[in-house]
Amino acid sequence: MYQRYTSRAEGMQSTATPRMKDRIRNIALAVLLVACILLGIFGGRAMSFQADAHTTFVRRLQTECNDALNLTTSLSRTAGANSAATLGRIRSHLYAMDTINQLNVGLQGAGGYLVNNDQFTLLYAMLDEYSDKLITGMQTGDLQTALTNSLTELAATVSSLD
Repeated sequence: MYQRYTSRAEGMQSTATPRMKDRIRNIALAVLLVACILLGIFGGRAMSFQADAHTTFVRRLQTECNDALNLTTSLSRTAGANSAATLGRIRSHLYAMDTINQLNVGLQGAGGYLVNNDQFTLLYAMLDEYSDKLITGMQTGDLQTALTNSLTELAATVSSLD
């Protein structure tokens, strides 16, 4: 008689253990399913955000570059009265482009440069030299041509980002 009760108790334990394992497995699968669904929702939104941000950055780069390029035509070849102000506005457009480029690197990582930083460095150096020539009253025709050519190349680079 003793065996009958022990075998019954053992039988109950053996049937209860698989039920508990099934519950744990089902709960774990449900949690994994919910996590996958949430990852899909939030991951899709993140990818959509990155694509929208990239498009916005490219459009803004194109606008800033075209504005800077248009301003070079209003620069005087001989140190005109408004040349310094125009040069400052060109510099501000260039700075905006550089900032957008750095923002994209922040979002995309080290490979996220839309425009090579060397182009910005070259343009900043040209603007500094142009400003120095304006201050000393020297001819600026060659620098205006070089600045226009460099901004035209930058505009071509930026327009190819689409």
